[in-house]
Amino acid sequence: MHYLKNYLLSLFLLFIFLPSAKSQSAYLDPSYNFLTSTSFIQDKNFYFFTLLEKMPAVNRLLAKDANMQRLFKTYRQRIAHPVTNGDVSTRTSPFLFSEEMINQVGNDLPRMLLRYPQQMDELVKTMRSSGLFQLYIGTKDEVLLSRAWEDAANGVNYIINAYTTNKGLRYPTIDSAAYYVKSPAYQAAVGQLLKTLSGKDNNTSLFFQPSLDLAMGLLLINKRDEAGRYEPLSDTNREAYTYLKTIDWDRYTYTTMLILGASPGGKETISEAGKNRCHLGAEMFRKGMAPCIIVSGGHVRPVGTPYSEAIEMKKYLVNELKIPAVAVMVDPYARHTTTNIRNAVRMAYRNGIPVKRRMMCVSDAMHLNYVTSRMFELRCLKELGYVPAADIKQADLYFITFTPDIRSLQADARDPLDP
Repeated sequence: MHYLKNYLLSLFLLFIFLPSAKSQSAYLDPSYNFLTSTSFIQDKNFYFFTLLEKMPAVNRLLAKDANMQRLFKTYRQRIAHPVTNGDVSTRTSPFLFSEEMINQVGNDLPRMLLRYPQQMDELVKTMRSSGLFQLYIGTKDEVLLSRAWEDAANGVNYIINAYTTNKGLRYPTIDSAAYYVKSPAYQAAVGQLLKTLSGKDNNTSLFFQPSLDLAMGLLLINKRDEAGRYEPLSDTNREAYTYLKTIDWDRYTYTTMLILGASPGGKETISEAGKNRCHLGAEMFRKGMAPCIIVSGGHVRPVGTPYSEAIEMKKYLVNELKIPAVAVMVDPYARHTTTNIRNAVRMAYRNGIPVKRRMMCVSDAMHLNYVTSRMFELRCLKELGYVPAADIKQADLYFITFTPDIRSLQADARDPLDP
């Protein structure tokens, strides 16, 4: 009888904790098909908002939910009469999500999960499958929703503040506004954007859309469309992605060779450091150390450059060093060593490269000395919240090896040019 009681108690406890276990039931899906809006920049920075827009059942819930409608009514009243005097930061300030609003929505979304479980469960499942909320994969559904909303709201606020004040940028030397934000021309451009937004029928908008539209408009005014320039990346890398399907991974020591980019110092298309790294990588590739190459680097320096480091490095590898084009993938977005590695891990995961095996990373000796340092680890933790490479080892003077960290899939709107 004693054993029977223990057995029944165990079943009871299991039943009690089933809801929290259920929150972990939807796992990351390597073949996940992303929903899309009309903007690649929005989808990469604010996929949570894209889901709210493009999932019909969830969209309808937000449009009819009484709490959300009261919130949006107050918000509409605030932006209905735009400020016409003052600088651009003053005129756009009504569009910022207030701390009170962020907290309120952060509480309302979990409430909706309880009230509308069927529709909201589908949203949560989609979020977990996408990988873009990977930092919260171990949390309960309520926490996942709140964190995703907070990240998105703070990301919108970051863009609005950054490109109306040119202050508060994470990387001010390379991510700054394209214009002097207090100039009459910039004031006029932002004024026209606000006029366009005021002409929209905000009565039919979801509560976040006017602010999101302003943030996207400010990026475009400043020619900061880097995050979407090469999308869909599946087209940009079509030949190489097709080639990946033919590779016998067991034949190689390392799954992929990442070659880190280096910005030019002037108007040249590729730097000497970039060329040197390509030479190092090409030599190792010919030795059969890895079956494919990822070259990584975006439009970084000089500010406003039309050249992506990765695009130019691939040209150099293929045209000058005669590496087969099908063996070279480009990551034309990364703006830092931290995101060079992060983006390479993302590319590996999304395209069937074995992520439980080691990758190799090629650069010059001084650069790799930094990547293997405690300083690099601390920078990753500060800027990303995790280290995208695990068990980093110095294998040679000119290359290191590491195991990919799947948290690299997390999208980050705090870096809107390469989220």
